[in-house]
Amino acid sequence: MEIPHDPAASHYEHAGKGLRRSDLDPDPIKQFGNWFTAAIEAGIRDVSAMSLATAGRDARPSVRIVLLKGFDQDGFVFFTNYESEKGKQLEANPCAALAFYWIELDRQIRVTGKVKKTSRKESQTYFHSRPVGSQLSAWASRQT
Repeated sequence: MEIPHDPAASHYEHAGKGLRRSDLDPDPIKQFGNWFTAAIEAGIRDVSAMSLATAGRDARPSVRIVLLKGFDQDGFVFFTNYESEKGKQLEANPCAALAFYWIELDRQIRVTGKVKKTSRKESQTYFHSRPVGSQLSAWASRQT
């Protein structure tokens, strides 16, 4: 297979100052909040976009971009159609991983853990907060 350009030639040289433990909040959720705020203030487009990696019973990994809808000490919140591929995979195997990549800040954040469903009320509240066209799209498609 011929590649139209050399992937190594487009490598971004990271020039960030790195991390020191002394600069980090001991609470990982608070630290994430600090970085999330910094990303918003830096004007990063789609700051809530994150990669979600799942695997079903067959252990075959799958990854896609979803949007973070909230986070607190209980975890990170995203919504999906339970009948989608990711919904079925999470039902079979609730272990998942998230990754945020904010190149403008030289920042990558990884999160791993078990996924659990939000309450029915929280899911419905979120669904009804979406624009009507988005609701129709979510209803018609199992990918949302």
